[in-house]
Amino acid sequence: MKTLVNGMAAAVRKAPWAVIIITVVITFALGFGAQNFQPSDDQNESFAPDAPELVAADRINELYGAESTASIMQVIVTSTTGDVLTLNGLDAAHALTETAIGGALSPWLFDQRGTGPVVHYVSPVDLAVAQGAPAPTSDAMVKQLYGQAIAQAPPEQVGLALGLLPESADQAAMTSPSGLLLIFTTGPETTEDFDAFADASAAAAAELQATDLPNGITAEPFSFELLFSDTDDFQAEIGRLFATAGFIIFLVLSIIFMVRPRTRRDRTLGIVGIVFMFVAIGVLVLPSLGTLFPDAFPDWVSDMDVGPVLLIAAGIYFAVYLVWSLGSKGLRRTTADTLVTVLAIGLAITWMNGYGGFRFGSQGPMAQIIPILLIGLGVDYSIHMTSRYREEVFAGHSVDGSVSRAIKTVGVALVLATVTTVVGFLTNVFNEIPALREFGELAAVGIIASFVLMLTFVPAVRELLDRRGERKGTLEPTALEGGATKRLPRLIGRASVLPKSAAIATVIVSLVLGAAGAFGTTKVSAEFSFIDFIPTTSPLRGTFETLVSDYGGGFGETTQVLIEGDVATAQTWNAMVASTRNLSEVDNVLQVGGFPAAESPVSVLGQLANPDSPAFNVQVGLAAQAAGMSQDSLAVSADADIGALYDAMFATDPEATGRVLTPGYQSALFTIQTQAGESGAGQLATDLDAAFEPVTAAGLESTVTSDEIISDVIVTTLRNSQLSSLLLTLGIALLVLLINFWVEVRRPMLGVITTIPVVLVVLWSFALMALFGIPFGPVTATVSALAIGIGIPYMIHVTHRYEEDRARNGSENDAIEQTLVHTGGALGGSALTTIAGFGILMTSTTIPFRQFGFVTAYTILLALLAAVLVLPSYLVLWDRWHRRRGDETFDRMALEAALQEDLTAEA
Repeated sequence: MKTLVNGMAAAVRKAPWAVIIITVVITFALGFGAQNFQPSDDQNESFAPDAPELVAADRINELYGAESTASIMQVIVTSTTGDVLTLNGLDAAHALTETAIGGALSPWLFDQRGTGPVVHYVSPVDLAVAQGAPAPTSDAMVKQLYGQAIAQAPPEQVGLALGLLPESADQAAMTSPSGLLLIFTTGPETTEDFDAFADASAAAAAELQATDLPNGITAEPFSFELLFSDTDDFQAEIGRLFATAGFIIFLVLSIIFMVRPRTRRDRTLGIVGIVFMFVAIGVLVLPSLGTLFPDAFPDWVSDMDVGPVLLIAAGIYFAVYLVWSLGSKGLRRTTADTLVTVLAIGLAITWMNGYGGFRFGSQGPMAQIIPILLIGLGVDYSIHMTSRYREEVFAGHSVDGSVSRAIKTVGVALVLATVTTVVGFLTNVFNEIPALREFGELAAVGIIASFVLMLTFVPAVRELLDRRGERKGTLEPTALEGGATKRLPRLIGRASVLPKSAAIATVIVSLVLGAAGAFGTTKVSAEFSFIDFIPTTSPLRGTFETLVSDYGGGFGETTQVLIEGDVATAQTWNAMVASTRNLSEVDNVLQVGGFPAAESPVSVLGQLANPDSPAFNVQVGLAAQAAGMSQDSLAVSADADIGALYDAMFATDPEATGRVLTPGYQSALFTIQTQAGESGAGQLATDLDAAFEPVTAAGLESTVTSDEIISDVIVTTLRNSQLSSLLLTLGIALLVLLINFWVEVRRPMLGVITTIPVVLVVLWSFALMALFGIPFGPVTATVSALAIGIGIPYMIHVTHRYEEDRARNGSENDAIEQTLVHTGGALGGSALTTIAGFGILMTSTTIPFRQFGFVTAYTILLALLAAVLVLPSYLVLWDRWHRRRGDETFDRMALEAALQEDLTAEA
């Protein structure tokens, strides 16, 4: 550690230009990899690649192609008169059907089980007309024909028709305030086709909404593809929010690095500049506020384009920094320190992305939050480095000496923080989830890059700038006066009253809150919903909520069961028939006329072999008869030739049969209409596994899968894996700290004391998630990484500075106060910078980003509070305990050797 710090200090002092040039060369080299480090197409694979549900989904696509990716666009047709079972409602359904069949989705339409590509709430009326009834000319005739068709239709058709009406429909009076129109499509055949299909879905939705409908009738289309068809607004908002976070970080850093003005003119320039920066941030925030509160702002506010808004803000900042640089020496230093810090953070992110591009090729989902961690650490490292450098210059040391002393003192703590955090994150490389392995490795690389840049590039730039001022005699050390003269350090220094006067009470309260946090952690639910990514202002969200509340979720959810093995045996066939009967007893499986709404070999054969079915085929009927099939149960005799039966099905209806069987008869597919939603997906999977036990008992493999089930698997896998990773990371960090403090000051217990507050921060963070009803998901799963990645360095800074201040002061009370004034002030500035920056995400119109901004802000705040309120009390009690025993607090000679200076002489 000492050798590394000495080497960095020597390199910066002797060859600052070489340090800068090497930094630029490395950045250009890694920049090529960074350009290609883009999010991967299949984000699910990186979470649970070996999960049976994901493997089954891939197998279904491989075996059944486009027909296996059936998608349903649902259109809610509503009448202001409160009834759609009318002549106007019928005309609206016909107009929408004509639009759908001849519109953008026409290449993807397919006939769903003989009902046609479009089914609507008044389809029974069309069926009656097709069978010879006169076309209705009045509302009364519509209701009459509807009632007749319902009375005469097979049970499955009756169930489907009634399922297209909301729960509020009055079946006795045959009135309904709304109804569903379903458009059946095959969906995209490949991942590459998804964009085209999503665009076609968006175009079809626009066509349906533009259809000329009778007065008082409205149409609201919904499909999950629509969520991804037009992400321009979403991307624009996220881009604007992260840009705003960046501008806020610039602002807060400018305030923290502000050199105390010596003249009224400097003070005026500083205040005016800060005011203009606030104005720029206000301009950036306006569109979000206009979207969230449309009644309080004119429409043009929410419609402001991102490009002009960013240009305005950037122009204001550029003007402020230009005026500061030209108008004041102190403000020129403020500008330089701010810009160099942000540049170094950008370089660290580039290095990390460049490594990721060469190492992994594409970017996993969790890798996208590492830049936030690097910003938090980079700001922390830079503030500590810059503050200590200014402190040394103010004390009268030369520029070269101040840079060396800053690196050798703060650098020791930063090395320890970096090693501990890096080793902790590297424990993820042993994780079974690829996304976490990539996350751990990239986080380690990024943290090392931040450390190297903040201890070489940043001081090298400052060295060159200040050497020139030192030679010309324009460097003013007194202007860099810090410590207790700054408001933030002075404010945090007052927190020393707790360790001084109430250390025991503080420790007890922290442990009680920790126990409460541990209990609250058990109450965090694991949830993830794609619908949360729909902006709260989007009409799509309202349409989806209507489907859930009025139609039990509608018909948009499909769950598939893949059966693999020899499916052309009588035993297998009878097992599939038994499983089909079991589906009638499974909650959240849509029932149509008492039958499960499922397309399968059983349902296709049931239509082709049933003489009463419109799809009846004589050849299939004869083959079923030869197999000894019962018309009631569909079971066959033990010696039935199921292969011949399948051959007849393929010859008669190859399209429908190809959706449920593969040639060679080594697999079968059940596509089931379900309504479990994402919250009930796990239970649905369990229930379907039980329903298909006859199939598995027959020696075949049965796997249940759906988008909702895969999401549930991902969240569950991530939660379980995060717990093991969290414990391993904390364990490794504790071991590293134990070894360090034993070697450094012969007090390994300091490692335990330094780690305890980090554990508390993790518990408190998860407990607050439970308190505020924030679920554990792929976005909020980063809370533990933030708590550890930010928390450990914060605690190490305090403990390490306390060692130094304790050696210089005869009293633990004086030492802890000095620690909080110096290091606590830097920590406060670092935390406030990151909190203010990413707290802006709470203004997002999407729930996950609101939650992410909130969780990030309070996690960093908790880390700060633990570092300046809790850890000092632990340190003071530990110190007093040793002194009561007559022991030295730590080995002073070992500490002086670690810091490479005579602390006694400065005491």
